[in-house]
Amino acid sequence: MRNLFSKSVLAKVLLGILVLLMYAPQSMAVVGESEKSAAEKQQAAAQQQQAAAQQQQAASAAAAQSAAAASQASAASAAAASQAAKAASSASASQKTPAQQLQELQSLLNQGLISQSDYNTAKAKILNSL
Repeated sequence: MRNLFSKSVLAKVLLGILVLLMYAPQSMAVVGESEKSAAEKQQAAAQQQQAAAQQQQAASAAAAQSAAAASQASAASAAAASQAAKAASSASASQKTPAQQLQELQSLLNQGLISQSDYNTAKAKILNSL
């Protein structure tokens, strides 16, 4: 009986150890995973911050380019308006007929050198001079 009892106790102890061995590495792995995931989370947050900083820099660069393009466009428009005014004044100074002056204005408009409003203003001047 004693031999059966010791085998039974021995089997229970071995079974208990086996159960502990099965679950102990899993719990350690879970702790390792949580530490690893915390480090990964920290790294991911740092990457997100870097990406956000890069996006802000790109947005700033795009805004600067847009402002430069707008400045160039307004300068070009001002130059075209000045050219249209010169064309209108030189047209009257060179004694061109109103038809010729209007043809020159239409040509400037077609070439995109003056805007529609500049064309209308110069056209009104020419027609008023009749």
